[in-house]
Amino acid sequence: MVVLVDLWIVRGNTGELVGCHVTAAKIGMSEVTLWADGQRWAWATSDRVTFQNAANTYLHAAQMKCRFESFFTVLSFARSSINKPEDPVSGGSRLTGENRYWNARRKISGTVISLDSVGQKLISMGGKANRGKSNPNKVSAASTANRTNKQYYVLRKDTDKSSLDDLSYNPGSKKGGRQSKWQKEEKLKTVVSIPVDNEWSPSPYSAFKLILSARFAAALWTSISDCDETYNYWEPTHYLLFGKGFQTWEYSPVYALRSYTYILIHAVPAKLYETLLKPNPLLVFFFLRCFLAFISAFTEVFLYKAIRNTFGGNVSRIALISSLFSAGMYISSSAYLPSAFSAYMTSLAIGAWLSNLDELAIFSVALSALLSWPFAALTGVFLALDIVFIRRQFLLFLQWSVISFLVILVPIVVIDSSYYGKMMIAPWNIVMYNIFSSKGPDLYGTEPWTYYFINGILNFNVMFIATLMAPVAVLFSLYANQNLKQKIVIISTVYLWLTVFILQPHKEERFLFPIYPLIPVCGAIAIDCSQKILDIVCSKIFLHVIRSMKKISASSIWDYRRLVSRVGLAAILISSLMGCSRILALHYGFRAPFDLYFHLHREASSGESPFLNVEKNLTICYGKEWHRFPASFLVPSLNWNVRFIQSEFRGQLPSLYPAFDPEGTKRIPQYMNDNNLEEKSRYISPEECDFMVDLIDLDRVTSREPNYSAQTDVWKVVSEHPFLNSAKSHPFFRAFYIPWISAEYTTYDRYVFLRNEKKMLQTNKPAPTKRNRQAGKEFLSDDLL
Repeated sequence: MVVLVDLWIVRGNTGELVGCHVTAAKIGMSEVTLWADGQRWAWATSDRVTFQNAANTYLHAAQMKCRFESFFTVLSFARSSINKPEDPVSGGSRLTGENRYWNARRKISGTVISLDSVGQKLISMGGKANRGKSNPNKVSAASTANRTNKQYYVLRKDTDKSSLDDLSYNPGSKKGGRQSKWQKEEKLKTVVSIPVDNEWSPSPYSAFKLILSARFAAALWTSISDCDETYNYWEPTHYLLFGKGFQTWEYSPVYALRSYTYILIHAVPAKLYETLLKPNPLLVFFFLRCFLAFISAFTEVFLYKAIRNTFGGNVSRIALISSLFSAGMYISSSAYLPSAFSAYMTSLAIGAWLSNLDELAIFSVALSALLSWPFAALTGVFLALDIVFIRRQFLLFLQWSVISFLVILVPIVVIDSSYYGKMMIAPWNIVMYNIFSSKGPDLYGTEPWTYYFINGILNFNVMFIATLMAPVAVLFSLYANQNLKQKIVIISTVYLWLTVFILQPHKEERFLFPIYPLIPVCGAIAIDCSQKILDIVCSKIFLHVIRSMKKISASSIWDYRRLVSRVGLAAILISSLMGCSRILALHYGFRAPFDLYFHLHREASSGESPFLNVEKNLTICYGKEWHRFPASFLVPSLNWNVRFIQSEFRGQLPSLYPAFDPEGTKRIPQYMNDNNLEEKSRYISPEECDFMVDLIDLDRVTSREPNYSAQTDVWKVVSEHPFLNSAKSHPFFRAFYIPWISAEYTTYDRYVFLRNEKKMLQTNKPAPTKRNRQAGKEFLSDDLL
């Protein structure tokens, strides 16, 4: 399909742009017509291509000197000045200014939108461009005189080679600076054909389907990589729903660092699902994960739409694809963690700010900081600076800050106080502990400053490196950059977050979750800027080739723009392949804790094993593998209990909530401390265990962590699953899965489920009464709903 172009850009003697007129068709696969008459732009389309996308495409072209002007003295596409009956825009009649605009509006079907500010912005780039109601087909006399004394090249953008005409310019000497005609001649001037720049990107609806599919896959297949997710969020939720679960010291009314309000926004939809469909806890677990995946997909596509409208198709396309295959987004999208919730709010806040929805941006940052994680307020620092100091909307910022504070914090205080049994402000408590306390998070381990860089490369590979290079790329392409302020704010947000958390001794992967949605965006911006730089460098080379050749045809010119476009393609391919490789490495290497319980569910539900009776009171024990316990949701029966035995870990393990007690969250548990000191009251002896979960690593056998599977007279292996031994595996192949090769360079241990043969011969304790089990099912509804 021929791409219709009516574009003229004129340079004066000093090389300054003095006029600009754009009419064009086709962006990607959709027909778009865009007019610029000095004050007004319009577009007409029958497909789902937004005006903003069309506008950004041509604003980008103007700032890049149309990607051709660096090697052409004058570009002039003057279709409107030639009477051609097949011209669909002019209809064969010579039209100028407003007449032409309205004629095109009548002839082209579809939605027509005008936006004076966008057209004015484009024209303002011309410096001395004609303004107001001036005729777009007129330029200054000086420019016309300049054209009569120089060699001119005509560039025709066309996808149909058969319709390429050889053109030459007959300057003429018309007074008043009126534009002369292009005429067809037998003796040809130079004609160059360059493909149309493809700014296509998926529509928001298509992007949502892609993102949702990827996030649902993560919800179903990824394992839990952080024990904090299990014990601080899944376990309290299980307690609210079913009356049993582990309790960490952060939930003790003495310390109250965690908010039950955050738990409730997950527990309420899970309770509705459990009430309506009566599933087992395992299905409730995956329902909640899919619920989180849906929220993540919704906020991501909201950000994608804003990126697409602001930065154009190239940036949004790269960001979308890299996000789909990113291991970091795969891990964080369905994680039940406050930092993951902050990632959702970061997408929402940045997307709202880019869309000029400042009220929503302010509310999203406040929700992230007050409901999930107070430190997530860092993501809104540069948004606030822009709103208050650059756009001077101080009253709006103050008004919505107060509204957000009242709407969010008041319910949090009321709900948390009702659960803790006394007045509590959990967000303030966690700030006090982490910043003003002498204890702080350093009790739980420290990492070197390189930790987050290694983590970023593993989870985002090429895109993380591009993110680190983004400031340099933007700086070097500064004169060709549009939407510079927006790029600076997004990149600065990522850099501020990295700087603050790199300086903290205690580091965890989940601390980077709030900026995970921005890393693909920053990487895409860096790649797009790099393409601009390469475009300009290659254009200089191309100009030298043009000037050194007497006759040039389209087939004889090296199309450098293919190289430019392939930079982005190469980045996307490398990032996607490495992302998939990382995801598969995590799946194959660390899936054993989930596979063990899936096998246990199948065996228990089949009823074939007399030892896996869901009606009996059985105990599953964890020793050194306590931190890989997935959640009580995966235990096949509410009659079964999970307990701990001693291991080499000498810190504080979680305790148990009072079972089936609606007032259990208010009770102060005994033997808890905020110093991470070992509490021996958490342990039972191995002889009391009916089953045990253990990792058989012969290099780590100690008196407190014996090889239980070797004690064949007591323990029998019921099932075993491979688990990656990171210490004995090659660093690259343990991080990235390469089919047929990784197996040669990685070592796996046995992750086993053991049965206590002696204990099974004894009479099991009776199961809890029906009344107690029913009380657990009705725990949340009676107490809260």
